[in-house]
Amino acid sequence: MSLVKFVCTGCSCLCDDTEIEVEGTQIKKINNACVRGAALLSAADNPQRRAPCSVNGQETSLAEAVEEASRLLQQAPRRLIFGLDNSTLEAQAAGMELAQALGAVIDDSSSFCHGPLIESILTGALPSGSLSQIKDTADLFIYWGSNAHQSHPRHLAKFFLPFYTELEEAGWVQKAQLCCVEVRDSETSSVCEPVFKLLPGGDRDFIAQVLNISGGGEGTPEAKTFVELIKRSHFGVIFAGLGLTYSLDGDYSLFAEMVQKLSQWTRLVVIPMVGHFNMRGFNESLYKKTGYINKVSFASGISHGEEFGFLEQVRSHLADCVLVIGSDPFSSLPHHVLRELEGVPIICFDPFITPTTKAAQVVFGTAISGLEVGGRAIRMDGDEIPLPVAKSSGYPSDEEILKRLAEKVSG
Repeated sequence: MSLVKFVCTGCSCLCDDTEIEVEGTQIKKINNACVRGAALLSAADNPQRRAPCSVNGQETSLAEAVEEASRLLQQAPRRLIFGLDNSTLEAQAAGMELAQALGAVIDDSSSFCHGPLIESILTGALPSGSLSQIKDTADLFIYWGSNAHQSHPRHLAKFFLPFYTELEEAGWVQKAQLCCVEVRDSETSSVCEPVFKLLPGGDRDFIAQVLNISGGGEGTPEAKTFVELIKRSHFGVIFAGLGLTYSLDGDYSLFAEMVQKLSQWTRLVVIPMVGHFNMRGFNESLYKKTGYINKVSFASGISHGEEFGFLEQVRSHLADCVLVIGSDPFSSLPHHVLRELEGVPIICFDPFITPTTKAAQVVFGTAISGLEVGGRAIRMDGDEIPLPVAKSSGYPSDEEILKRLAEKVSG
């Protein structure tokens, strides 16, 4: 057996210190993986979990699946490509090329989660920084609307605890402060001090209070404590989670104003607690290509708008063929939304059997990015991380299939 380094693609932490022992093509031992990473690796070797290539529920060859998928894409006048957040940068580029060749709409799950936050960072409205720069420098960590213990189980252990303690005569002394802004008690809040507990949907009001105090006005005792905490630090990091995004309904203008105001006393940066391992990679790649991070149509040049978001495309019956890549909307979206897809051909790429693969007319069982196929990804902080192949498999990559489809529809 050989010990192999594995960059875990279980979430956007992209932990690079995970190790696996491989015998042939089987994983026999896993080191330094959280529950998400271990589940991914365990499922990889379970043939009952892996999706085969199939057409209309019948297992088939890759060539036959490509033929049927290209036929469906060619005969549909309004195509929608959705997903790619769990694909490499190389596959994402191939997906965007296919969308352009088809004149299709392309979108990802950031259009109903972290998209507005990432866009604010890419446009310069919010300051950000890399985790490598923060190491041994930042003295204040703020988890805002994020229970990292559940969403990114190794985040605290990897990016906070090892670097923010030092040994003195009295023992281990914490050098940085850890706090959170939350609406409920959580595993993460239990190790934070102080905890700023808000009413559900109260983030905007809390931000307004902080702004008022920062400008010399009055505010709640909690907001005053928050401002004093910022003033005492020399470098603070806000890890922004979905709780903040949904409370602000995607409007980060007031939050950006607060960060700018507080930055008069300290350096303050924001890092999105992205879930999918390469969602930020999709957003950055599409932004470079089109000037937009999601909700793009290539039907006549480059267009952007709410009508090109996945949810609006489905609700309004705007797509007559949907290509889903590395995403499982049939597990996460409300039934009344998914019901609108009845009768619409679905093509799905996924390493695993999911409710979405079960609903698809054409399924491509694919290699797992970072484990069975290499490439590159963008971590939550914007750093590019190489993904070496850790073990071989007979599954094709997303990139390979997308390029074959592009050849077919362009031929």
